[in-house]
Amino acid sequence: MKKIFTSLLTFALLVSLLGCQEEPLNIPKLSVGKRHILVEELTGVRCQNCPDGTRELVALQNTFGQENLIVISIHAAGNYSDPYTTAPANQYDFRFADARTLASYIGEAEGYPTATINRRLMEGNTSLFVFRATWAGLIADEFKQDYGLGMFLNDTYNPVTRQLDIALNIAPEKTLTGENRLTVIITQDSIVDVQQDGAVRKPAYIHRHVLRQVVTAPTGDLISEPLTANGLVRRNYSVVLPKNLEAKHCTVVAYVHHGGTPDKQVLQVVEAAVLK
Repeated sequence: MKKIFTSLLTFALLVSLLGCQEEPLNIPKLSVGKRHILVEELTGVRCQNCPDGTRELVALQNTFGQENLIVISIHAAGNYSDPYTTAPANQYDFRFADARTLASYIGEAEGYPTATINRRLMEGNTSLFVFRATWAGLIADEFKQDYGLGMFLNDTYNPVTRQLDIALNIAPEKTLTGENRLTVIITQDSIVDVQQDGAVRKPAYIHRHVLRQVVTAPTGDLISEPLTANGLVRRNYSVVLPKNLEAKHCTVVAYVHHGGTPDKQVLQVVEAAVLK
């Protein structure tokens, strides 16, 4: 009986020891981030049809998620962007040299409202700017694409000095060849000012996603380092936020794009509020 008990005890100890053996850890594959889409809209305070374009983009943000569909409104639509000087007159002038340079770099527009969707060149087109009827379809299609790039943005704002520090991590999932550039800009939302809306000049129109400052070169800063799979490229910028910009409505937008002609395709874009 003692032998049987000893054998059973030994067997139980073996089972117990086997049960305590370490199992291999199942480490999940890390993702470099969600896919985001950039829309660059050309607009102007004298453009009577442009508010329809803005309303369409806001509706598309509600559909796809504001954090996923990032919009920049560039007031560089020729004479349509000239501020009104007669009553009701514009309080702000959204035009500035870097905005015009950025718009010119993207290419010529054939009418307004118009926008680029990740600067994708549609088959049969010579311009990266496309009309409103195509926006929804192009945006939906871009969410299906994977350009193998993640971006992570962190910004810190000092309300006393108005210094804004921007830290960017660019994380390729795969090796990306060719010329790649980084553009960083600042937008301001919810600006109340004059706008022609259809046949009516509205004195208290709410301007959305307005491009207010370009931090990098308007054509983008060259990324000289190779974008290799599982590598990491870091960039840091510091600027002083202009006093005429309301920090609580400002965001930093950063995007990596090709630098060729006509290939200026946007690979990834991120956005972060200035005030958290």
